[in-house]
Amino acid sequence: MKKFDYDQKKMYKAFPFKIKDVVFSSILHVANKYMIKIADIIGKGEEDKAEIRRWMLRTEQNFYKYFFPSDQSQKKLGANEQSLFYDYDLVTGLQIKKKTVSSLIPIYTGLIPKQEAEVILRWMTHAHFCGEGSNCHVPTIPSTDLEVSYFKPITYWRGPVWINTNWMIWIGLLKYGFTREAELIKQGVLELVENHGFREYYNPYKGKGLGGKDFSWSAALVIDMINEKGIGIPPD
Repeated sequence: MKKFDYDQKKMYKAFPFKIKDVVFSSILHVANKYMIKIADIIGKGEEDKAEIRRWMLRTEQNFYKYFFPSDQSQKKLGANEQSLFYDYDLVTGLQIKKKTVSSLIPIYTGLIPKQEAEVILRWMTHAHFCGEGSNCHVPTIPSTDLEVSYFKPITYWRGPVWINTNWMIWIGLLKYGFTREAELIKQGVLELVENHGFREYYNPYKGKGLGGKDFSWSAALVIDMINEKGIGIPPD
């Protein structure tokens, strides 16, 4: 980056790391929905909202194109572990088939039909993601499948439970009407912060708080879950 004087256009042409990320693309789409909502509140017209709508349309058109396997003969989400949503490497033109919470986050966007949300629900309640039959501390979703070789329960995004990703999944579950499953995650999150503090992330097996202490986004999202006013549920 320093070599190209941090010029984004120059860097993009030569940078070796170009990843389309499921989680950040999902967050961007929901954020754009709320930009539209904010624009309506302050009285902006359609001309002012045109650029936001173009971004939203790009996400809607490209979400399955990049994040869902194009080589699946059945073209069916969740038919096997290879037919989930995965990050996409623009340099190699291939998906990054790593089993992480990213594959479950699309339920947050509202972009997927109800029957596919049900498929994601089945995967997130699997023992591999702290579902029934696992030895997890509480039924919250870890950052990585528990059974993969790269899972590490205390190593940042390699396995610990994060409140931000669980908050997104909680919102998605509520949006699609899976209230019982959403409540399980909410209660799991509340137990973590009550007994282990507002930490950056948590050990999925022991619940121990890890990383930063008095972590503000953990606190803010817990407040939202307690209030449960539907503020975070993306509008249609």
